Amino acid sequence: MYTGRVRNGCAAVLLLAGIPGPAFSAAKDHLGNPPHVLLITIDTLRADHLSCYGYDRNTSPNIDRLASEGVRFDRAYTTIPLTGPAHFSLLTGRYPQEHGARNNGVAAAKAAKVLFLPQVLRMHGYRAGAFISAWPLTSRLTHLNRWFDDYDETLIRRYKLFNSSRYAEDVTPLAVRWLERNARRHFFLWVHYFDPHSPYEWRDGFAPGGNGARAPAYRAQNAKMRDRIARYDSEIAYTDAHVGILLETLDRLALRNSTLVILAADHGESLGEHSYVGHGKHLYQDIVRVPLIFRLPGVAAPGKTIPERVSLLDVAPTVADLTVGPAKANLHKPFAGRSLAAALTGDADLAPRSIWYLTFGGEKLFFPRWLSWLWAPKADLPLRIGREDGNRKLVWSPAEKSLAIFDTGRDPLEVRPHVVGAENAGYERETPLLSSWFKSTDVASGESALSEHNLEVLRSLGYLQ
Repeated sequence: MYTGRVRNGCAAVLLLAGIPGPAFSAAKDHLGNPPHVLLITIDTLRADHLSCYGYDRNTSPNIDRLASEGVRFDRAYTTIPLTGPAHFSLLTGRYPQEHGARNNGVAAAKAAKVLFLPQVLRMHGYRAGAFISAWPLTSRLTHLNRWFDDYDETLIRRYKLFNSSRYAEDVTPLAVRWLERNARRHFFLWVHYFDPHSPYEWRDGFAPGGNGARAPAYRAQNAKMRDRIARYDSEIAYTDAHVGILLETLDRLALRNSTLVILAADHGESLGEHSYVGHGKHLYQDIVRVPLIFRLPGVAAPGKTIPERVSLLDVAPTVADLTVGPAKANLHKPFAGRSLAAALTGDADLAPRSIWYLTFGGEKLFFPRWLSWLWAPKADLPLRIGREDGNRKLVWSPAEKSLAIFDTGRDPLEVRPHVVGAENAGYERETPLLSSWFKSTDVASGESALSEHNLEVLRSLGYLQ
């Protein structure tokens, strides 16, 4: 097994799909053939606003059913709270500083030479399709289309003068038709929903206080915020209904038992906690914790909940494990994540490990290619770096020379951090390890293809100030 690079005593643990043979064997023995794959990503979806994660509003009956039929990871984390970079990490099993897409509007660096999950699956006979719903994932910015046979990005919904997104009702019928056309061949289908991202709209069938529920008191500071939370929840319920249509389509096409379904989010959303609304700049739990569910009937244990921390980095090696298998997934460039396949099948428990995430923030790298001579130099360190071990969480803000230390066991809402500055012994002890981890994985800067029009669209969506 590849164990990664070590620099200054900090291990950048790069686990090759890991790839326990029994998991692949169980899938193949049960199905006779490798499974199809349906990946559903829901933008800006907090785990704790889903009913199956304990939310007291009934926002997600279809996602709840998926969780009851599969395996739910209770503590899954993004690598970065930005749409484009987080999806790159999910599809490559690599941190943003490894694949190079550190901000929205940036493609993976050519020098990074990372492998994309659809690229691997296509090499082994899968047909790959994608239906994306927001500007940060368009091919002109990400170049993701090169790894798919079909990449549908027709954005028809206008916001602040730009066609920058589309609704679930625009995407689902197209994805259903794609499934109907490709039902008799091995497929990898990625369906991306953007609806829980701001601006939130009222969706039919979900009103404030509906379903006999209430917003948690600590998030409902005032009437305006209560309204915002209810709108956000209505977007989740609306998207959940479309997830249900996709699952029903698998049933109708007799694909349920032969399809690995993964549901995840790219990041969460702060809804007034810590006097902050949105995502991108901070690393609080409501922003970095995401839902992650796997279903593969007959292979993944139904109704199982796994409490150990996992990362979006783990999705690609897990899918490779369950589809391509151990021998063929022994790729020349390893994943940074680990395969969760043995935990899904019950063959092994997950060992505890550190979870890392970061955010770069700012817009200093957002320039079109023809202005490359004006590019600002790459920052030495991100805006923030976070690490979790046990009940201990660290968030370092290098530019501010500030380190926040949380006890998530006693303070799950993160309202009582111990904050120290550069003159503190704890700061001097902890931050070199955080810096060393980042620098040991800091490989590449991505390729920017942003025109002024692209900048304006991203700005309209709130990604740029």
